[in-house]
Amino acid sequence: DTLQAVVEHVESMGNAGLVYFAAVYTVAEILAIPAFPLTASAGYLFGVVKGTGVVLASASVAAAVSFLIGRTLLRSYVVEALESYPDFKKIDKAIGTEGFKLMLLLRLSPIFPFALSNYLYGATSVQFWPYFWGTMLGFTPGTIAYVYTGDIGKALTINSATAEPWYVYAGALALLTGFVKIVADVATGIIDNLEEDDDKSSSSVP
Repeated sequence: DTLQAVVEHVESMGNAGLVYFAAVYTVAEILAIPAFPLTASAGYLFGVVKGTGVVLASASVAAAVSFLIGRTLLRSYVVEALESYPDFKKIDKAIGTEGFKLMLLLRLSPIFPFALSNYLYGATSVQFWPYFWGTMLGFTPGTIAYVYTGDIGKALTINSATAEPWYVYAGALALLTGFVKIVADVATGIIDNLEEDDDKSSSSVP
């Protein structure tokens, strides 16, 4: 209900709604509130291009803030929380040297929850800028897909008179989500191989 109220309020604000939406989205991500409804709403409110832009910008700012909080103010708590995520420990060595590449793969792969992992990455050896750009680029394909669902919803309801037949949107969405899944599966496979290599290296050390 709260998210629905936000959407309705943004819709009534005109151009200022973009800034308001970005602020709400950023705060939601920092507080680790599931933001999928807002991501889809961005497509409904602003269309695919503007919607993707505002979500990427907001999510990237939130990721940066959470990362810095995890590295400074809440570092001791986050380090302790890492004990519950052994996979983070496995990638920590690689992430220090392959920061951008590994962050890109991790964001493309849905291995860890986005909002929570922002804090956890703050306690790893990854540097800020490789983390930031890897996050932004890796988050892009999935964002486009989610935003597009909101745009489809608007086209088939409010703009139904001028919309394409429903199967055109369904086909486009299927192609887009299929592409995102393939990319995510490839990224997950590469990460799994890195973890296996790290395990072999660790076991070979006397």
